[in-house]
Amino acid sequence: MSKIKDKINEKREARREEKAKKQNITQQNIEESRDEILAKGKKFKYPFQYAKHRLIINAIAIGLVAIIMFVLVGWVQLYKSLNTSEVMYRFTRTIPLSVADVDDVKVRFSDYLMLYRSSIRSVERQQGELGDTDEAEKERRQFMRQALTDAEDYSYAMAKLKEIGKEVSEEEIDEVITEHKTIDGELRSDEAFEGIVKDNFGLSIKEYRRLIMLSLARKKVSAELDKDAKELADQIEEMLAENNNDMKKVANEFANNKTIALEEVDSVEYANLDGGRAMVASQLGDVGDVSQRFVSKSGDGYYFVKLVDRTDTTVSYQSIWIRFDWFNNMMQKLRDDGKVHEKITIELLEGDDEVPEDDGPEKVD
Repeated sequence: MSKIKDKINEKREARREEKAKKQNITQQNIEESRDEILAKGKKFKYPFQYAKHRLIINAIAIGLVAIIMFVLVGWVQLYKSLNTSEVMYRFTRTIPLSVADVDDVKVRFSDYLMLYRSSIRSVERQQGELGDTDEAEKERRQFMRQALTDAEDYSYAMAKLKEIGKEVSEEEIDEVITEHKTIDGELRSDEAFEGIVKDNFGLSIKEYRRLIMLSLARKKVSAELDKDAKELADQIEEMLAENNNDMKKVANEFANNKTIALEEVDSVEYANLDGGRAMVASQLGDVGDVSQRFVSKSGDGYYFVKLVDRTDTTVSYQSIWIRFDWFNNMMQKLRDDGKVHEKITIELLEGDDEVPEDDGPEKVD
């Protein structure tokens, strides 16, 4: 019996030890077991981390290459191929590239393209599309050349205006916009005017406002800094007062001065496109009255206007024009001195004639 009991006790003891061993693994070494499991799992986790980092690096590299290629293609199209398309225009409005430098003043590529595209749009609106003929290409090159010259002039005028502490105000731009919106005394709606500007110039109102701002900047800087024109205006004002407003007599005193001109205009409408002279004449009190000097709407000089005759809708007048020369002479000197650096080359084709200088946007119908 004792032997049987011993065997039973041995089996019980063995079961206790086995049970204790299991409890020891479950309770005492559970953290070590967890660490071992996680350590084995790392070989699956780390490769995914490395792959994720590699994907990010590759994506950045591809993005940088795409941007570089985009900029490179844009540069070639703008500076070498002279692409003036809508896409390239929007490209230059997004990325502030320069098309020239005038005495270290940057000339916006977008301004050059805006001036060129609005000129071409206006011509094609009146005459039809230019087409692909040699003659059409000559005309395009003329407008390119003039647009670049105007962009240089406008940019330098903006810089000089800032230099003397002046600026073109939003109110001044609004005044011009209101004038352009008015026809036969009726103010067109904003929506109608936006459509007219788009049709005639291919510009948004925001772009049209910039076109006006550039034109006004040149006008204001000429009026502020052309001392010779101011002195001549002072002399003419005194001589008119001394000679009973006899414009012919006064003009004859300056017959050898090419910056002064007398003009007689007969029976034109008040809103005649003549730099604002007809409108000023229509507002004078009596026949024979002479206006104060004023800067022409085109910004090319001072005018004195004398009322000769007036009806309900038309006016006849005499005018003395004193041309602004200072700004044009200054720009010519900068060009002669090599201080205008153009980044594109516009080769005029044989037989090209110079396009008339842009005086800024006129009223649109």
